[in-house]
Amino acid sequence: MSEPHPEWVQVADIPARYDLTDFYQALDARGIAYRLQRQGDMVELWVGASEDVRAVVRMLEDFSLHHPPPPLPGSQQLGFQEQARKMPVVVVLLLLSIVGTAIVDWGFPLIHWFTFQDFELIGDNIQFATADQAMASGQYWRLITPIFLHFGIFHVAFNGVWMWELGRRIEPLAGSVPMLVIVLLMAVSSNLGQYLWSGPALFGGMSGVVYGLLGYIWIRNKVAPRPILALPPGLLGFLLFWLLAGMTGLIDMLMSGSIANAAHGVGLLSGMLLGGWAGFTESGRSRK
Repeated sequence: MSEPHPEWVQVADIPARYDLTDFYQALDARGIAYRLQRQGDMVELWVGASEDVRAVVRMLEDFSLHHPPPPLPGSQQLGFQEQARKMPVVVVLLLLSIVGTAIVDWGFPLIHWFTFQDFELIGDNIQFATADQAMASGQYWRLITPIFLHFGIFHVAFNGVWMWELGRRIEPLAGSVPMLVIVLLMAVSSNLGQYLWSGPALFGGMSGVVYGLLGYIWIRNKVAPRPILALPPGLLGFLLFWLLAGMTGLIDMLMSGSIANAAHGVGLLSGMLLGGWAGFTESGRSRK
């Protein structure tokens, strides 16, 4: 930090009350030369080499997404509405998943409007229509709505935790509209994959999208690394192990119902493709 450099570029003016210790440690870890200069209530951040400016600006943007500034003395903490405003797509998905769980538990007659194909109860048996019949009737929402159906508290809690953990990394970076498009593409691909694998059946859950988001983060961060996309140690391995364990049938033995393995696998692949495309697109913009 103290060595002389032929050129210093000012990157940002940062309010002195912000605690950016972790950010500065990240700069040190990457060997980026920088210096701080106090100017009243502000701190000037200078970088010692012009070729590092783009990387530092990107790191600062990513850091600020998950480290909001502290409130001014006497001001109130951010409320739920303000927090939800930053990730509206993630919040809406979580709320719709809760609604889907309630429909499964307490409003079962309504569930046939959310399944991939329609069905009717004949005595104790379920008579399924085909997806072709649903599409021919213009019921295109069925390509998406199964992701909101959850069969029990554990199911919705598991998917909700990972949706929040992964979605909060993507939506602030990509934006809410791209996030919505990403989720819809993952929902369609994972639901369609499960239907083609298992045929007409009662399936649902957000886990295909969750694995899609995992694949998106995994590949995009490899192609165009961003600090906000860095996953906690072991998380990727844990979710991939859970995917493989589901395919072996082990998890089916420990819980009621069965795992929609095709939805998980297709969701992961679709996310990897979307993440690779997004990463290469970002890398192309950076080289211009």
